[in-house]
Amino acid sequence: MFGLGWLGIEANEIPSTQEHILVEAIQDNLIILKTKHLAAVIEVTGRDISRMTEDARIGLLMQYQRTLDSLRFPYQIIVGRKQQSLEEFWAFVDRQAGAWKRQGNSVYADWLLGFAEFMREVTSAVNPQVHQYLVVLPYDPIPPAERVRRKPVLTPERLKAAAEELGRRCDIVTRGLARLGLPARRLGDQELMAVLHRVYWPHIPDSAVPPLARLSLVVYQS
Repeated sequence: MFGLGWLGIEANEIPSTQEHILVEAIQDNLIILKTKHLAAVIEVTGRDISRMTEDARIGLLMQYQRTLDSLRFPYQIIVGRKQQSLEEFWAFVDRQAGAWKRQGNSVYADWLLGFAEFMREVTSAVNPQVHQYLVVLPYDPIPPAERVRRKPVLTPERLKAAAEELGRRCDIVTRGLARLGLPARRLGDQELMAVLHRVYWPHIPDSAVPPLARLSLVVYQS
């Protein structure tokens, strides 16, 4: 590994990775930044439009554009990745193996369970991922004049009012997307931790890091 001495930087002078992360806290389904800005995050289920007719596809995209144009607050659309959930598949394998055993086909059942165990080991090592579609709704609870004059303070009253407003905005977005056949839901605290952990440590599977450990990695402790 190359050192940083040629840059005039000693190893003990390099700031912690956490110091570069803007998150101060995650609570009440909100991301709170060090700047006291807030954000709520909505996960949207994707829809395959490749099999739709051209007219249906154009109509859906026009509806989607109108939905976005109707929003009167800032938003950001993010296409990321998350660990593929295989719990339903493992449950199916277990049920099928049990059925074969009851029918006297123990050889097939053992083979299936052995294959499933092999796949568990593979997926835990390679961290299989699928697309994740997110809508981020930012919000600034601090009056602009205060941001200019002094260090912003996020009081409980401001936090409560901001949470209510972001809740209203989340409802507007989820209802609008539902009308397009796009199921959407707001992410909770542990899911927000997983998303942020995935951003900063994409090579580490979610299953390898407990939620509280994710929080300690993401939130900077001064």
